[in-house]
Amino acid sequence: MVKMPAHWLATVFLLLRRSASGEVQALAAELQPFTEQPGQRVQVPRAVVRRTELALRGELERSPRRSEEVRHLIRARSGGW
Repeated sequence: MVKMPAHWLATVFLLLRRSASGEVQALAAELQPFTEQPGQRVQVPRAVVRRTELALRGELERSPRRSEEVRHLIRARSGGW
């Protein structure tokens, strides 16, 4: 388990939910329960975090329109909490 800020998870959830990929949308649905505690750091399974990071990188390649938003989320995650 990894402690993550719920606001970051909520932002990622909203971005991934708009994806054209059904697999990425399914991952977004998996993230949704972790987004319901605003202002808190929540425990998220490490596997979910890893799949989320991979999905963000995939969205970066698939959707140039959202590239700046995705880069910002990746940088925020990479900067550590």
